[in-house]
Amino acid sequence: MASQNPPRKIAADRYRSTTFHDREREQLWPQSWQLACTLDCLPDPGDYYEYRIAGLSVLIVRDEAGSLHAFQNVCRHRGNALLEGSGAGLSEIRCPYHHWCYDLSGRLTSVSRGDPTKRPHRSPGGLTLIPVRVDDWGGFVFVNLDPDAAPLDEFLDPMADELGWVRMHEYTCTSAMSLHVACNWKVVIDAFIETYHLHAVHPQMLAIADDVHTPIRLLGEHSMFYQPYGAPSPRVASQVGDQEIWEAFTHNLGHRLGLPFAEHANPGPHPPIPAGGSLRQVLIERIRAHLEEIGDPYPGIPDDQVIDDYHYHFFPNTVFNVFAGWFGFIRARPGERPDRCVLDMWNFDWLPEGHPNRHARPEERWLEAEDIPALGPVMAQDLENLPRTQAGLEQPGLRSVQLVPEEARIGHMHRVLDRYLGTSVDTELRDRPEAGD
Repeated sequence: MASQNPPRKIAADRYRSTTFHDREREQLWPQSWQLACTLDCLPDPGDYYEYRIAGLSVLIVRDEAGSLHAFQNVCRHRGNALLEGSGAGLSEIRCPYHHWCYDLSGRLTSVSRGDPTKRPHRSPGGLTLIPVRVDDWGGFVFVNLDPDAAPLDEFLDPMADELGWVRMHEYTCTSAMSLHVACNWKVVIDAFIETYHLHAVHPQMLAIADDVHTPIRLLGEHSMFYQPYGAPSPRVASQVGDQEIWEAFTHNLGHRLGLPFAEHANPGPHPPIPAGGSLRQVLIERIRAHLEEIGDPYPGIPDDQVIDDYHYHFFPNTVFNVFAGWFGFIRARPGERPDRCVLDMWNFDWLPEGHPNRHARPEERWLEAEDIPALGPVMAQDLENLPRTQAGLEQPGLRSVQLVPEEARIGHMHRVLDRYLGTSVDTELRDRPEAGD
C-alpha cells in the first residue's frame, strides 16, 4: 500500500551515517529488485554483463539457448571474481585464479588438475555458481540477490501498466554515461523526484515547464508526477511571451521537434499561432509531425502524452523521465562511503524498423568534469548542486531535513526504505528535539 501521508521530516543521519549506509548494504541492496542493464546489452548467446552496486557484483549471462542467468560474481573455489565489465563470445565461465570452469547456466563442469603426474582430484559434485534472481520488463534486465523475493511483476505493480503505452522495449539506448558524484545516493534520487527546486536551480526552464501544477501519485513502492510542458510556470507567466517560450523549448528540447542541433540555440522566430490557439498547441503539432517522420509510434495519443513529462521513480534507485519518442533514466549506485555514489545517465530514442542502430548494444562511457557542460545547462546545474547538498548535510548541527508537500515522493521513498531496513522515519527524531522545534 502507498503511504498517503508521507513524513515531513527525515533524519539527516540517513544521508551521512556510516551505520545507516552499512545497514543499506546489508538489507537493501541484497534484497531489492534493481535495474541492471538493457536486453540490448546481452543480445546474443555468450554475452555477459556485470552489474555493480555497494560492493556487490552480479554477473548476467545469456546461455546457448538464449536464456538469461544471473549469479553472484564469485568462484565457489576460493572466492575470486570471475568476470568484469561486459563482453561477448563466452562458451564457459572460467575463473582466472585456478581455471575452475562453469557452463553458462552456472554448473561447475571442470576443475584444473594440480600435479599432472598424479591422479586428478575429484571435482566437487553438483557445485554451482550462487544464483541471483533475474527477469526482464520493458527491454530492461532486473536482478535481485534475495532468493525469496517476490516476482518482478509483483514488485513493478502498477508501473508496468502505467508505462504500457510507451512500449519501452521498442526503444534503443543511444547514450550511456556514468560519473562519480560526491554525495549520498539518496541525495541524487531526492533531486530528481521533486520539481520544487526548478525555480531556484533551473530558472531558464520556467518559460516552458509548469513547476506548480505537477500532480503526484504514490504507486506501491514507487511514485510519479507529470509536469505540463510548452507553457510557462505560473511564477513567470505574466512576464513570458511566445517567443521566450519558443526559444526555451527549442534550446532545451529541440530534439523533440526534430530540429538539428545548430537550431537549438538559434531557432529564429516562433511558428505562426492560429487565431484562438496557443504556442503549446503549435508545439504539440510539431512534435506529432516529428513522430510521424520517424514512424509515428504513438498515433492518436492525447495531447498531454505528446508533450508533457511523465516522471517515474522505480524504488530504490532509478528515475525515468518519459516523453513521447524519447526517455532517459537516472540511476544512483552507492559507493564505499556514505558521501559517494555513481550516477548513471542512459538516454533512449525510438528508432524505426530498419534503422541501422535500432537495438544496438549500448556503448557505456565514464565522464570527467570537463565533459559535464556538454550535458546541457539543466544537468550541469544539478551536478553542481548535488555535492553542495551533501556538504550541508554533513554539518553536525543539522539533525533533520524538512519536506514540503511538493516533496511527498521523497518522504514516500523513505517510508518504503523503512520496510527493507526495519527502521522508522517517524520515530527517529521523536525523542530528540532539535533547535527551533
